Formats: sequence, C-alpha cells, structure tokens
Amino acid sequence: MTMKKKTRVKREFTVEDKLKAVLAVWTERRTGTEICREMNLTWTLLDRWQNQAMEGMLSALEQKKKEEQLPALNGRLKKLLEKKLSFRNGGLVKLEERLESVQKKRGTKTSS
Repeated sequence: MTMKKKTRVKREFTVEDKLKAVLAVWTERRTGTEICREMNLTWTLLDRWQNQAMEGMLSALEQKKKEEQLPALNGRLKKLLEKKLSFRNGGLVKLEERLESVQKKRGTKTSS
C-alpha cells in the first residue's frame, strides 16, 4: 500500500472573492464554515482575510495628518456635547467614575 503525497494547488482569489467571503461572515448571512467549504478554503485563510479587511478599514479611517484634525470646539459647544454624551452614556460614565475611584483607593491610575 503506497501513500500518495498531496500536492498543493496554488489558487488565486480575486479581491472581490475575498470581499464577498468576509462580508458574508460579517453580516451573518453565512457561517465561516459554510464559506470555507464552498470556496475550498482553510479557516486560517478566511481568518487572515478578515484581519486584513479590518486593518484596511482602520487605515482608511485614521486621520493621516494632524492638520486634518477637526477644529477645536468652542467652550459652550464642548460643554453641551459632553453633557449630551454623559446623558446618553450614563451607565458607561458611571462605570468609568467607579473605576477611577477604585484606582485612586488602590493608588494606581490607568490612562484612558
């Protein structure tokens, strides 16, 4: 009984193929297992595509230069915005305040 050695076939996937696969998983229309089976992929390759897509989005959304930053808000507008955000994120703000008070008691402080 002789064992045949498996040879890998180098396949090329288009950007559109990769995009369709990643978006199908991210929009929860399909599972990763379904995509891998359908496209004859390994989970590792699909995971790599997802990581590359995430990195690409982060790069695209990052501000490139400090000059591109938005102008500073005037004091009154900034206070109104902070008030609105604290009202909307009341639970989160309370948790942050609680964390800060615990850290002060322990004598440690983390950066936000």
